[in-house]
Amino acid sequence: MTTKVQQAQADLVKAISDIATAMPLARTVQLYQFALFLKTHPLPTEETFEEVAADEALWDAQFAATDDDNLTALIAAVETEIGEGETLPMFDEHGDFIEHT
Repeated sequence: MTTKVQQAQADLVKAISDIATAMPLARTVQLYQFALFLKTHPLPTEETFEEVAADEALWDAQFAATDDDNLTALIAAVETEIGEGETLPMFDEHGDFIEHT
């Protein structure tokens, strides 16, 4: 007899399989790669949550202290680069990250 947790996991595996079967191959590959990523990155601990919360608070404070004129100028510069085609893509046609050297 299976436990409720085992049954829930089996149901989720079946649901994920059904979703993957209905996707184009490229998306199924992405799903697989994401599953591998999740497998190698354990769930955060309570201590990690505290570290993340402290880091987010620091970012919030830094963002709140940012001069709006400087931020507006940075956004304009980035939009100009994008418009002039001076940027490089981050991902290829399969959704894989491209490392530029």
